[in-house]
Amino acid sequence: MTRMEKAQCLELRLPGPPACFLIIAAVPGMTTTVAPFLLVYGVSYFFTEFGPNMTTFVMPSELYPVEMRATGHGISAGIGKFGAFIGVFLFPVLNSSLGLRGTLLLTAGVSVAGMALTFVLPEPARRSLEDMPAATPAVPQPMRIADPA
Repeated sequence: MTRMEKAQCLELRLPGPPACFLIIAAVPGMTTTVAPFLLVYGVSYFFTEFGPNMTTFVMPSELYPVEMRATGHGISAGIGKFGAFIGVFLFPVLNSSLGLRGTLLLTAGVSVAGMALTFVLPEPARRSLEDMPAATPAVPQPMRIADPA
């Protein structure tokens, strides 16, 4: 991620999935013909892997302070997996109540909300990990017990 800042990458990549979901929902017959659907859905998948997925895996490793980086990264990944879990189980329910078009419009709206939330995150922008401030003070050492003499 050295040639282009992450914020620039996200500005280019995050609008892709909601735009593709809107196209699938808006164009009549898009879901009944295989080739156009696969093309647009494939483009949405491309943007998903190189946009939001970058947010899930690259940004937490840079945003959390060194002392809690592994914990923060794990929490971020876990929340992302939990969201995917909820989406997998809600999609059939939403599809039966809203139809495919309504479900895809809702998915596009959720993608736009995620895009807005992502732009709120701080951008480390060319700062080394060592330059970032520590969030916690040094770990206290255990007390030594004096020899009973």
